[in-house]
Amino acid sequence: MLKVIEIENIKGIGHKRFTLDIWPNKPSLLVAPNGFGKSSFAVAFNEMNSRRINLTEENYHQENPALPPRIYIEYERPDSSIATLEATATTNTISSELDFFVINNPTKPKGVGSQFGRASARLEIKDVVLVDRIPNNVSFGNQFRASQGRFGQNSRVLPNRNAALNNLKLVEKLSQNYQALERANGQRIQLRINAIIDEINQQAGTADVLTDWITANRLNDLKQIDYLNTIGNLIHEFDVGYNSESKAYLVAIQLIWLYNNNPNNFKAACAYSNYQLDKQRFEHTLSTFNCTWKGIRASQTGGQLVVKFPEAIHISNGQRDILTFISMLFRARQHLKKDANILIIDEVFDYLDDANLTAAQYYITTFIKDFNDEGKRLYPIILTHLNPNYFKNFAFSKQKVYYLEKSNIQVNQSIVRLLRNREHISIKDDVSKHLLHFYPTHINKRAEFNGLGLRELWGESDNFYQFLFSEIDNYLNDRQFCPFAVCGGVRVKIEEIAYNRLQNPVAQTTFLTTKKTRPKLEKAEEMGVISPESHYLLGIIYNEGMHWKDNLDNVSPIASKLENLTIKKLIRDVFT
Repeated sequence: MLKVIEIENIKGIGHKRFTLDIWPNKPSLLVAPNGFGKSSFAVAFNEMNSRRINLTEENYHQENPALPPRIYIEYERPDSSIATLEATATTNTISSELDFFVINNPTKPKGVGSQFGRASARLEIKDVVLVDRIPNNVSFGNQFRASQGRFGQNSRVLPNRNAALNNLKLVEKLSQNYQALERANGQRIQLRINAIIDEINQQAGTADVLTDWITANRLNDLKQIDYLNTIGNLIHEFDVGYNSESKAYLVAIQLIWLYNNNPNNFKAACAYSNYQLDKQRFEHTLSTFNCTWKGIRASQTGGQLVVKFPEAIHISNGQRDILTFISMLFRARQHLKKDANILIIDEVFDYLDDANLTAAQYYITTFIKDFNDEGKRLYPIILTHLNPNYFKNFAFSKQKVYYLEKSNIQVNQSIVRLLRNREHISIKDDVSKHLLHFYPTHINKRAEFNGLGLRELWGESDNFYQFLFSEIDNYLNDRQFCPFAVCGGVRVKIEEIAYNRLQNPVAQTTFLTTKKTRPKLEKAEEMGVISPESHYLLGIIYNEGMHWKDNLDNVSPIASKLENLTIKKLIRDVFT
């Protein structure tokens, strides 16, 4: 678990401490308004290498290179012990426990000189390097005859191991089990294997007859040998042409010998095989999305595997965004190798259309699953300015939302109790109609409010409206205020203004019976009363603050909007 992340003197952050408790292998959405410092959060990790924080000049805090940068992390290990990790301009202990990678938007403006006395520029999509260094093309070597000689007179029973080594996905799994390959060559284990080989060599018959004898008499013994069973079971999981479990174990014995004959060569051959698999996977994924005529693809350039993009004018924004995101996700896979890894996605999701957003979420979910299946911990941190509880752009099944900008505004607890009880059958219809929306008719529900432990005076709508408008006055005059009351007051006042401009009683009745504020305003417009555009725009205020969701930070998202000076001006205009 990532318990705490603290950042000092990096770009726009002087000092911020985030107590988060982020769980592994589920999307974590860190929400904050524009200008808060989300990009600085991403820059902090992007400017950190395995040895230290190496800030570029543009990322000095206050443009002052003398201010020392620092990233501090409290990380809870699977055994519940706490690691306190830190990176500075000279040291980095974070990299001893965690790998990290940042995905952000690679589209940058590029100046192209002056034309007719005016500077000109174009958008350029930076190339994405998928693989920093393409491994050397190393083969596993042709040592089948050597294996046959080592096995003995009945070596005809040995299947050719090439079917296993030519399977890229199987080799990927083998490369994750070097320890098993090494330990299976231990003296005690080899004595047990050799004893079984000796018995096989005492039998007679064709290769098929010998295989059947092993299956009937010694397969269970082979499966009881530590580390050999790891490799044998792995090979048997793959359909590579060995039509029996015994053959899979005979191939496992050969691979153990091959590895230990030259471990460095075996690992180098695996590295090249894994590169081929990654390239194959990427090209398949790219072909799924690449519908642009420019034919974007990965190519080997200068010893690297690179995705080159056309100029931004030759590719749609949607294609650009999803293709660059997928490319960066593949690059991240090359960098995140430890048991615990941090992946930061900086506002990329905020600008995708619905279809590409769905695609991006599918790929990040698959990315998480891959790490989980390998027994690794991935902390995907998605930085966004959109509140996922109100904007349905994020649809992860296991997402968790964190608000970086915590509000200290005190909420009136009486209104919290009212919002929690607004669906109670004894008050549901009246609360919605007469309190949380404008309605000219006075009601008296004091007895019901008293029975529910709510503020009794608010059972009369006039008293409740008076409370809302007094909180609006506090807000507009920079006094302490309840943000939920401000949201309610804005809604009631906007509806009241539209209602009072309707002169026909039938029109007024139609307005009152229409549910929700925006449909009310649209209905009034159909009847000749046009509300100012700001009354629609303020829906982000009056729609957000009239519900209470338990176990969520209900206050910070609303408070951050109310602190925006433009929002405050729009609300002031409603009440003047």
